[in-house]
Amino acid sequence: MQANPRDNTFTLIALGVLAFILADTTHEALGHGLAILGVGGTPVLLTSSYFSTSGHYSRWIPAGGGIANVILGLLALACTRLVRKAAPPLLYFLVLLAAFNLLFAAAYPFYSGVALFGDWASVIAGLRHAWVWRTLLVIGSVSLYWLFLLWLAVAISPFCGGVDRASLDRLRRITLIPFLSSLAIACIAGAFNPLGWINVFIAAAPAAAASFGITQLDHFRVTLNSNSASPLAGPIPRSPAWIAVAALAAVLFVALLGPGIRFY
Repeated sequence: MQANPRDNTFTLIALGVLAFILADTTHEALGHGLAILGVGGTPVLLTSSYFSTSGHYSRWIPAGGGIANVILGLLALACTRLVRKAAPPLLYFLVLLAAFNLLFAAAYPFYSGVALFGDWASVIAGLRHAWVWRTLLVIGSVSLYWLFLLWLAVAISPFCGGVDRASLDRLRRITLIPFLSSLAIACIAGAFNPLGWINVFIAAAPAAAASFGITQLDHFRVTLNSNSASPLAGPIPRSPAWIAVAALAAVLFVALLGPGIRFY
């Protein structure tokens, strides 16, 4: 098996788009949505960037999105261990699903702690000694992000196979393409948001940009090399099925969650 097989660009785009859409809808619809219903709130508008509500308020509502992402991310990460012999597109989709969920969840507290905006800023709103809570958000965020990158380096190691130049070149390519694809679909959907283009810069783009760390996994050479005895994953071929599913998901994501689904 070649250390640097030619992976299909369109399949990589499809896997990145689909993994991001699932991470985003998990955060907004499942995380925030179930929290709203759980505390007795009234759902108002679900978009790709936020879920607005009225009525009863609870700190669980803004916290729910990140919690849901961590749960799904850890489940996807566990599945990568259980299906190591699965077809390369499925295995890599699980890696991306874990990455987009875990890195989004880990990066968001940093964003809120620095900018005092977003979910975790709402969680700590009204608490005494705000600067202490903001500092804890930043420190916790950086620590979790680093830990998740270490775990992701282990999960992605079958697609690298070592620390030689060819293997690292493959790793950079198969991580950069899905990352850019997620950024593109997030911005496209965000452009249709009722808040207009401002939403792209303050919410949509940062949500996808949070997963930038996956493109830096080539720096975790010790972790990547520690699994060098594991069998290499084969090339990710052109897959009409994955491409079709991702295309349909992208259309629905932009058409429905871009402008938003109004409940009340």
